[in-house]
Amino acid sequence: MAMGKNKTGIMAAITAAAEAPKDSGSERAHKSLPKGTIGSVRAGLGGIQEIDTSLVLAWGPKDRLDIELTAVNSGEPHGSIQELSASIAESGQQVPVLLRPSKERDGYFEVIYGQRRILACRHLGKPVRALIRTLGDTDALMAKGLENAGRAELSYYERVRFAQAILEQGYSRAEACQALAISKNTLSQLERINRLVPSAVGEAIGAAPDAGRPKWMTLATAFEKAQLTEKHVLDVLSKSTDLDSDVRLDFALQEIGKRGKQERSTEARSPVPGVHIKSGKSGLSVTVKRAGANKKFANWLDQNLDRLIQDSFERFQSENREG
Repeated sequence: MAMGKNKTGIMAAITAAAEAPKDSGSERAHKSLPKGTIGSVRAGLGGIQEIDTSLVLAWGPKDRLDIELTAVNSGEPHGSIQELSASIAESGQQVPVLLRPSKERDGYFEVIYGQRRILACRHLGKPVRALIRTLGDTDALMAKGLENAGRAELSYYERVRFAQAILEQGYSRAEACQALAISKNTLSQLERINRLVPSAVGEAIGAAPDAGRPKWMTLATAFEKAQLTEKHVLDVLSKSTDLDSDVRLDFALQEIGKRGKQERSTEARSPVPGVHIKSGKSGLSVTVKRAGANKKFANWLDQNLDRLIQDSFERFQSENREG
């Protein structure tokens, strides 16, 4: 299905509220729901409705790092939710969310998009203004992706994680491309970053809304080339939890240069021609060239190296005991 045609169809389904007849209460929510259920009736009413936020359930691939819709969100809400709450308290909820009747629980609804608005209204103790539509999983996914793309709300790394979540839930690569309005090549780039940047590191950094592809690709390449380790980066990030996510990403990137300086400071020596020893904080390496006059020695060493190391280790133990 072409993206333009699909977008037209989905948006028509989303905006059909104004034309929906008021007496269409018999419309079915899903094939799994019998006629006359609460979800079916509310879906058939049309227009924007006010829904109790306690009746809204999470649905679909997760598209955000810093918030999560659960039955109960305890404690103070995330900073962005607090800001949105203040805006809604002052000016009202300007844009409705999109819900669909729950397949599993009659009277409940699954959020297709608008998690932040739902959480903000929950924080304020007021109902959320919503459109209720009977979309299947694929159309719901497209609507979720189109809304995110249209409002430009997801950061680059959230798009990385959203793409992966879509694929992990069994959707095809073509459907993932449609949902995110991206090309196959762009999807491959998102997958590469997700594969190379450890999930724990990405979550410790956060959404990093001001960071685009170049920074995340640099971080991914550093992990690929073993210029960074997950443990090291997590140790660094654990000391910067009070900073915003863009600063935390910059801190992680700065460790690449520090690692390089440490490697350049490694001590190198050559006790005999053709043999090079490198000694650093992380390890000791010996290189013997198999070329020219050194070839015979290299071959001999290859045959006797195990014994030489064993003899050296026994000597080390003996001297250590005597000391």
